[in-house]
Amino acid sequence: MSDTSDPASWDPKLDAVAAAPDHHKVIFENEQLRVLDVTLEPNDEEPLHHHRWPSVFVLDSIHPDIYDISPEGERQPPSRDVMQAVEAWDGKGSLVVHMAPQALGRVMNSGDKVVHGIRIEMKQ
Repeated sequence: MSDTSDPASWDPKLDAVAAAPDHHKVIFENEQLRVLDVTLEPNDEEPLHHHRWPSVFVLDSIHPDIYDISPEGERQPPSRDVMQAVEAWDGKGSLVVHMAPQALGRVMNSGDKVVHGIRIEMKQ
C-alpha cells in the first residue's frame, strides 16, 4: 500500500503507467515532464494505481458517468479535483483540470462513451 503523505514514497509498481498500461500510454517523457494519453472505455474500470506528480489534465471526451473507487473497492464521493471539475463543467470544448498528486485508487466509466484526455505530469 502507498503512503499517502509523501508521493515520492509511493510504490513505483503502482504508478499509472506500470499498473494500468491499457489506460495510460506515455507519449512524451523527459526529466521535467511526462505526457500520458489516457483512455477509459465504456463500462471499464482502471486497475488500482497512483499518479505521484501534479498535473494538468486536458479531457476532450468526458461525461458525468465516471466515479472514483477506493483501494478497498468502495465508490467514493466526487471530492477529487477532476470529479468536481466534471460536475461544474458546462460541456463545451475541452475540460482542463489542474490535478494534485493522486494516491491509490481507480476510476470507473459507467457510461456508454469513451473517456479520453492528455495528462501532463510535472515531475518534482
